[in-house]
Amino acid sequence: MKKSVLIMINALLVVAILVLFIIQSSAKTDISKGFDGNYIKSGFIDNTGLAENPEEMTKLVRETAEKLEMNVFVYVAGEDDIYRSDYDIECFADDSYDEIFGEDTDGVFYYMDLSGRVPAYDYISASGKAVLLYQNCIDNIFTRLDNYLPASGQTVYPENIEDAVKEFLRAIKDYGKTAPGSNSMTYYYDESSGKYMFMKNGKFVVSNHKPIAYNVILMLVCVVVGLIVAVIVYFATKQRYIFKKSQNSGIYVRNEKTVFHRSTDTFIRSYTTEHKIETSSSSSSRSSGGGGGHSHSGGHGGGGHHR
Repeated sequence: MKKSVLIMINALLVVAILVLFIIQSSAKTDISKGFDGNYIKSGFIDNTGLAENPEEMTKLVRETAEKLEMNVFVYVAGEDDIYRSDYDIECFADDSYDEIFGEDTDGVFYYMDLSGRVPAYDYISASGKAVLLYQNCIDNIFTRLDNYLPASGQTVYPENIEDAVKEFLRAIKDYGKTAPGSNSMTYYYDESSGKYMFMKNGKFVVSNHKPIAYNVILMLVCVVVGLIVAVIVYFATKQRYIFKKSQNSGIYVRNEKTVFHRSTDTFIRSYTTEHKIETSSSSSSRSSGGGGGHSHSGGHGGGGHHR
């Protein structure tokens, strides 16, 4: 292998090392705030006014929050919330959680839709470690809750609320027993905040970048592929061409056989055409709206369910 190929390989390796250094130095992996231990912030709000024991529900929510070491909040939507769309409900849940507990903390916010809208839309917003705990079992949680909540348009009774809250707390305790995987290649990405959530050395991390291990493996793959391509191109070129010292091109030309011809093009007519240029004032316009994602600072996961 020639010296030029070795130089190219060394250059690729240097570039890869520099890129990895830049990624590691710029990555922010200390955004997660975890759980501050104040389970008193967790609570229960019944906007229907039907719950017979709201104090007991609040106590159960806080006991669960203390046991799981996560923030937990249950909001029961009443008639005042009937005009919220699915998107509004998601925004309300994410923003309410951040306002109560702070951004990038560990916890869940359960929006129980008993407002009377059809179809009802329940939503669970997960933040911090709760994203990795519950993101893949949201549907299972809602399936369990459907056994206690009325279908859209049906009458709501006080026991529906109490039973559903208790089942929700049981569900998050059941699914919260297993700690999030420590595989740093597994992560959750929140599109609206641009944050990545993953485990690193047994610790939950919220970052503006993918896990470093993911970037390292990706970079190594790119370097290996680049080296293979470079070697293949080099040897393919070497076999196809025989490199010789360049010669004077004049030795291939016989002066007595060289003849020059002169040709000219003469234009005797010219043409002018006219075209009407449409402007925004003379042409019809049509506006199209684009839906933007919910913009919030804190990283959230979760999911919704129609009843």
